[in-house]
Amino acid sequence: MANSSSRSRDRWNRELRGKVAVVTGASRGIGEAIAAALAAEGCRLVLAARSTERLQKVAEGLRLRHGAEVLVVPTDIGDEGQSRGLIGAAASHFGTVDILVNNAGMGIYGAMDEVHLDDLRHVFAVNFFGPMAALQAAVPIMRSQGGGTIVNVSSIVGRFPQPLGGGYTATKFALHGASGAARAELKRDSIDVVLVCPGLTDTEFSQHSRISVPGAEHRQGERHSLGRGVAPERVGRRTVTAIRRGEREAFVTLFDRALVWFAVHFPALLQWVLVYVTRFRRRRFEEGSS
Repeated sequence: MANSSSRSRDRWNRELRGKVAVVTGASRGIGEAIAAALAAEGCRLVLAARSTERLQKVAEGLRLRHGAEVLVVPTDIGDEGQSRGLIGAAASHFGTVDILVNNAGMGIYGAMDEVHLDDLRHVFAVNFFGPMAALQAAVPIMRSQGGGTIVNVSSIVGRFPQPLGGGYTATKFALHGASGAARAELKRDSIDVVLVCPGLTDTEFSQHSRISVPGAEHRQGERHSLGRGVAPERVGRRTVTAIRRGEREAFVTLFDRALVWFAVHFPALLQWVLVYVTRFRRRRFEEGSS
């Protein structure tokens, strides 16, 4: 009983100092916040995103504030070869990879009957196939060292449909399914697969979403989310807690958890709400286009 209790305490108080953590999409928003939270814990960091300049700025800030050891690897996560190369670069520099945070992602706005399929394929490459390539590259390293943690940053809309954002929702549904399967498959290797599900967060996410609506492509770069949401730093802290605990699925706020519970238990009522939300979002978007 004492040994069991000790293992339980160890699980809920994992030491992260010195661990090597790879964070994708680390140049801004949630990724930057997760990197900062891990740096505060004493992790050695590998930061990935497309923008070298922004990554260097984030890395310098982490070095100054936390004395963190940081490697910058400019990476297009939508390119499978670059995703695998990122893990190789991290292992080559630090000798291992203990934590992989698949955070890089992008949204897509448009109804399912009109969304451009090339846009949808691109978003799937960034949100799903890139993270899967990184996971596949990281698992052998983690397996050989006796364990590790893979964090897939999803969304609460990975649990219920998002009107006029069904393409994005589909990528997160896929990520949820793959994460659940990997969690069971990798358990015997002591590799945790943690799914972090933020709700609305105050980032530049909507400005970087694909506008895949015929005739409205000129609105690319505009903010069109319904509100601002929580600070990304809160998501960063919650993610670190989930890593420490080896949680299966982590929500950021009680409201997010309640919303998912409602969606699961009252699907018919949810459908009625989604019809209303669809009308509201479409009208709001069309008014902005005029």
